[in-house]
Amino acid sequence: LHTKVDLVVTLGGDGTVLWAASMFKGPVPPIVPFSLGSLGFMTPFYSEHYKECLESILKGPISITLRHRLQCHVIREAAKNEYETEEPMLVLNEVTIDRGISSFLTNLECYCDDSFVTCVQGDGLILSTTSGSTAYSLAAGGSMVHPQVPGILFTPICPHSLSFRPMIFPEHVTLRVQVPFNSRSPAWASFDGKDRKQLAPGDALVCSMAPWPVPTACLDDSTNDFLRSIHEGLHWNLRKTQSFDGPRET
Repeated sequence: LHTKVDLVVTLGGDGTVLWAASMFKGPVPPIVPFSLGSLGFMTPFYSEHYKECLESILKGPISITLRHRLQCHVIREAAKNEYETEEPMLVLNEVTIDRGISSFLTNLECYCDDSFVTCVQGDGLILSTTSGSTAYSLAAGGSMVHPQVPGILFTPICPHSLSFRPMIFPEHVTLRVQVPFNSRSPAWASFDGKDRKQLAPGDALVCSMAPWPVPTACLDDSTNDFLRSIHEGLHWNLRKTQSFDGPRET
């Protein structure tokens, strides 16, 4: 599809950008996202000024934010070899593994390359891109990360441990999350909030950085757009300035 499309214009919120990116399984043409929603971190352009924005973009040059995507494979325990695994899924925000409707805690074994990371016991786990750091991962206690920082966020959902804090892994690693055979119930994986799949005991989800990022056009530049979005959307660190109550000169 990327050979037939030079530019994508989205009208909506962040979900519209996610949907547009999901249309491209390989390279992605530049996306110009116009904000028509109530809260957006990927949509810096305002629809009221669409003529000026599009003229400026078509004239060029423009600044681009390269938003990394994750490539996820579901590997079934019943598969006899690697060729029987399911098709890979590409996500721009996050892949979530949770307990679904089960009343039992999720039990997940997590590995980074060949090293054991931890066993997640709680409501689930979020593997997020840095673009997705302001989405579900943020609500679960993860840090906000500049979208052009290459990394994978590892954020637990309601862990049953006071010392379980979120982590950030480098871009070159492969993460594997497996449902152990002694798990009381299956887990469920969803990819950018859709395509929900059940993970039975013995099944695993393998996640790594995809080779094709999503380029989105900037209104100013990547850093200014990111900071504006968290100031305007989240009112980040907004508080009254402390009054001066020290000694005054007379």
